Amino acid sequence: MQLINRRLTEKIAHSLKTDRVCALMGPRQAGKTTLVRHLLQSDRELHYYNLKDPSVRKILKINGRKEFDHFSGATIILDEVQTVPSLLELIQVQVDMHPGRKGQFLLLGSNHLLLNQHIRESLAGRVALFTLLPLALTEILEQDKPTLLELLLDAETIPSCESILAEKYTPLDKSVEAAELLADLNQFGGYPEFLERKSSEDRIDWLAHYHQTYLETDLRQLVELRNTESFETFEQLFTLRVGNLMNISELARDCGLSADTIRRFVGYYRQLFIAWQAKPYHVNIGKRMMKMSKYYFYDTGMLRSVLDNFTAVTGQFFENTILSEIQKILSFRGRQQKLYFARTATGVEVDGYLESAATSNKLFLEIKQADIVHSHDIRHLKKYIGTDSTGLGLLIYNGDRILNMEPRIWAVPAAWLLA
Repeated sequence: MQLINRRLTEKIAHSLKTDRVCALMGPRQAGKTTLVRHLLQSDRELHYYNLKDPSVRKILKINGRKEFDHFSGATIILDEVQTVPSLLELIQVQVDMHPGRKGQFLLLGSNHLLLNQHIRESLAGRVALFTLLPLALTEILEQDKPTLLELLLDAETIPSCESILAEKYTPLDKSVEAAELLADLNQFGGYPEFLERKSSEDRIDWLAHYHQTYLETDLRQLVELRNTESFETFEQLFTLRVGNLMNISELARDCGLSADTIRRFVGYYRQLFIAWQAKPYHVNIGKRMMKMSKYYFYDTGMLRSVLDNFTAVTGQFFENTILSEIQKILSFRGRQQKLYFARTATGVEVDGYLESAATSNKLFLEIKQADIVHSHDIRHLKKYIGTDSTGLGLLIYNGDRILNMEPRIWAVPAAWLLA
């Protein structure tokens, strides 16, 4: 398979020199094992265990302590570590015996371990957590420089951001390539499997099998699901609401299930890295927690597969693709930076909100699936920018040039922003 350099590689290599435990989580087939086996360069011995193998699980359940003691000078890699949760307590004991030794364990998992309170407590202060998502546009293009979005997030002031936008230009050949790849991501998603699987039919079949795998295997590892039909009903109605305010009580009523059951199902989606939660931004954190959230899929191909719709060109899919690409960029920057949306009490809303981790700059994002933009497309951005002097409005669209539409409001081609 074609090898793509992942942006997280250097951060993981550095973590193994500074942290006792490094955990690389992410959806199944996102490339975690490939990254470790082929891309991670280490100056120390690596010892790999594939916990998907029943015989390996059996041995480690019985002789885990002796096995780890025998290879104590190596970095022990445990793939699909969530299949043997009891090993996490043993890891805690092992690393506490040698607190000064770095890079003792590298954990790989397709189940978000730190959503589990018991695991958070057992590894607290001992683990550096990274998330590897499907391939980002910038990774597929094999860019070795920051994306335009990263440059804006790292700019010292809003005028600096505007200078960057004014000077930005992507040559025609690069622009066309990036736009075509983004359209491909919008149709089939970014799983590494598709670097070689070029046929549309093959990709659709692969996504269907992937979907069935997490229903029949991964989901059953999380919970004893007695009635899969109820979960499939939830899936269909949940995915139709992707990108909209998620009213749990209303969804529960439409599914014929309790609100608590729906919350559990949503939790499974999050824990398996199928969907992520966008909370509404508010200065008051308490209000941020109480308001209704939106949900998006980490991968638009997976969203289309659940809906069985690979042909429609809709704003829902385009918005999901752009926001999931932004999530990927935030994930490999390795900072605690979150993507929100913004909505006023009167319903004035923008699709995304980012606050720079280094400065007080704020980015308000509006996403339009259009080749041409008009003045009415920025009416919501104008309301936010007009009341916040540290804000920059970005209208992300499908065009081929950057436009300064109003003071501190710019229209930016999606492919230019994300590449």
